[in-house]
Amino acid sequence: MAYVVIVCSRCRLARGTPENAKTASCPGCGRKLRVPELKKYHRTESLTELAGAIGNLNARLKGGLEAYMEELDSRAAELKGRPSPSNAPPKHEADAAGRDEGNAVPSSKLDRAIIALLERRGPQRLQDILEGSPPGTTLERLEKRLEALGRAGWVFEPSTGVFAKVP
Repeated sequence: MAYVVIVCSRCRLARGTPENAKTASCPGCGRKLRVPELKKYHRTESLTELAGAIGNLNARLKGGLEAYMEELDSRAAELKGRPSPSNAPPKHEADAAGRDEGNAVPSSKLDRAIIALLERRGPQRLQDILEGSPPGTTLERLEKRLEALGRAGWVFEPSTGVFAKVP
């Protein structure tokens, strides 16, 4: 089966979908995307290659990983009516956890810790990621964040129970 990378015309978030799909939902804003009408940025038969292409395109569209993460922080703060984190006082992790349980983008301390761990150490088992996560992180919350990061194209599961950062 062939897969393609498309970009949401509303929020500019890349995602993968089967090439023959008629529609797909954007993981960022939920918009229904008509796949045949959108530009195909990459085509592949490999899910691993697809995950890499999505991650690279998202980083490129947002001006690099750091610029992308700063923009996400600002956008999340604006949506909540708060000042952006760059000039806001430090927040308690519980506030961040409640704020973004359903988001599909790396905007919390836990998301950043997961990405940093996978960048430094390479593919990791779920238990190893939990041990390297911020104190108080539950297995349930970690699984939800890994699922959301996977939908957004930041991480993928090369084998069952092992997670890696998209190159």
